[in-house]
Amino acid sequence: MRKFVVLCGLFCSLTGLKAQDTDDSLFLSVDTVRFDEIVVSVHRSPAVYREVSRMVSVIRSEDIRLLPSQSVQGFLEYEPGVDIRKRGPVGVQADVSIRGGTFEQTAVLLNGMRINNPQTGHHHLNLPVSDADIDRVEVLKGPGSRVFGPNAYGGAVNIITRGYEETSVTGSISGGEYGYFNAAASAQFKTGPAEHRISGSYGSSDGYMENTDFNSTNIFYSGEGEMGPLSLNLQGGYMEKGFGANSFYSPLYPEQYEKIRSGFAGLQVSGGERVKYTQSLYWKRHYDRYELFRHEAPDWYEGHNYHMTDVAAVDAGADIPWDHGMTSLGGELRMEQIYSSVLGEEMESSVPVRGEDAYYKYFKRRNSVNLFAEHTAYVGDFNLSGGVLASKSDRFSWKLFSGIDAGYRLSQHWRVFSSVNTSMRMPTFTEMYYEGPVNEGNPDLVPEEALTVEGGVKYNRRGVSGHLTFFRRKGENIIDWARKDDTMIWQTMNVTQLDTRGAEAGIEWRNPDFPDHFLRGVSFRYAYIDIDKQSREYISAYVLDHLRHKMVAGFNHRVGGTLNMSWQLRYEERAGTYTDFPSEKEKPYEPFWLADAKISYSRGDMTVYLEASNLFDTSYSDIGNIPQPGRWVKSGVSFRLDR
Repeated sequence: MRKFVVLCGLFCSLTGLKAQDTDDSLFLSVDTVRFDEIVVSVHRSPAVYREVSRMVSVIRSEDIRLLPSQSVQGFLEYEPGVDIRKRGPVGVQADVSIRGGTFEQTAVLLNGMRINNPQTGHHHLNLPVSDADIDRVEVLKGPGSRVFGPNAYGGAVNIITRGYEETSVTGSISGGEYGYFNAAASAQFKTGPAEHRISGSYGSSDGYMENTDFNSTNIFYSGEGEMGPLSLNLQGGYMEKGFGANSFYSPLYPEQYEKIRSGFAGLQVSGGERVKYTQSLYWKRHYDRYELFRHEAPDWYEGHNYHMTDVAAVDAGADIPWDHGMTSLGGELRMEQIYSSVLGEEMESSVPVRGEDAYYKYFKRRNSVNLFAEHTAYVGDFNLSGGVLASKSDRFSWKLFSGIDAGYRLSQHWRVFSSVNTSMRMPTFTEMYYEGPVNEGNPDLVPEEALTVEGGVKYNRRGVSGHLTFFRRKGENIIDWARKDDTMIWQTMNVTQLDTRGAEAGIEWRNPDFPDHFLRGVSFRYAYIDIDKQSREYISAYVLDHLRHKMVAGFNHRVGGTLNMSWQLRYEERAGTYTDFPSEKEKPYEPFWLADAKISYSRGDMTVYLEASNLFDTSYSDIGNIPQPGRWVKSGVSFRLDR
């Protein structure tokens, strides 16, 4: 709390400076690069944003600095069509799903490298980066299997980190209620022809209720250089996090605790003149220690669960230009494996868990091959992108995912588009093998498959953008944790079919003359989703608990000529029910409104800010029996030192 008081005092003292002592040029301004010229990774070959015939959202670096949030999960909460179901706050743990899908059906990429955790989607957002490392976040709303592989069943999130800009040192420190504290620093420098960026951060909190404390550490490095005709990019990161997991997986056990460690390394090589080629080699290791009882355990408790997963892949591709388009060809070799005390197939001899008095007794590995081909053509005002991805794993034979995206420019500012795509998702090791007091896995699960059709219209001109789109997804063999009324045991099963329909609309205005005017920007976006289940009657844990309505409104403006203010208002209405504890009755989710705000002041290379989440102290939950924090106030300061 002392850190919070000191930071608030610093904020008040700096913002008390007279207006004539400030320089309006210090305010964040609209990028000199037009938004519709941003290159995004929606196709196998990079595409200009304005020419993409899919629904893609880009959360840019200047948006990140304005948003009243300090984690990737928080940034994504302001995206309609994206469902962030938090268990812990400030990036502790959250599930991400897109357009009514489950948290297992979203591909998560770090600089284009797919790092989904094969153990469980609960770990997808355990990333070795802090918000200061992020340049932008790209969100593909809709199937992306033909581009990103089997995991992109309902969509994909691609997190792009910052590269070298100029030699400098940056830092930040913040604090707030519930004993919250965060410190981060980064350095950018050159050594000969190579450019480097290294960063680190540490965050902690006492928790907003019993057993919700946490601490986390992130370290990330990226380096770029040339080797003859080749461009090389080397990346590496480490994340360590421990947190009280009060009722995270079952309200019967409020003393749960989890300790996570994750390491990542990747090398990307690109080159070529007319024909461009790229190769990626990356590896991610993830450790997880799960404790059902953090303190005293009953006699029947056999010990904690330990898991170690590895993901390694080699991805290679080539882009071949033609007079009216681009052909992309390539493939991926991918390995996923797990050592675990409970998940997988039993080993003949146990393997000791490093640093623990425990053993891995189970193991499972699976390999896959993915081959892709895609062609994008531009003829006058018409563009067409079609492709196919062939995928084969140890367990399943070759499967094809194909799709076509088409767009037509009606005028300088209006574009219509449509797409038809198929997608698939493989079951995770948890879905296949987990056995617990109230859970039972199923090793005979088959992959999920879907066909999605979409159409819409986009509008884009200087400072104004908007869209309206409709989609329908027919899903088969959907995997869910489900149970019957007469039992409390949740089992994984393929829930026959789901028919998902939805629509999304949005309009945004960014003032191109800011900061000379009061308003910086205004936005309003809305998404609607309806799911029809065609299966036997089960109580669903995840599949049917989707956001039926989500509305997000943003308002950014100046205050008194010296401050910048950002407001975010959200409405969420969730379908489905949850089993209330301790009554054991099924209850519907209550809809809720949330308001967040951030005010900041900049002078020179220093920025001071004050932010508040859940301004009106609303009681709500994203997952049944796990209440989220009420009003939470934080304050901080950041600086930059150039050479």
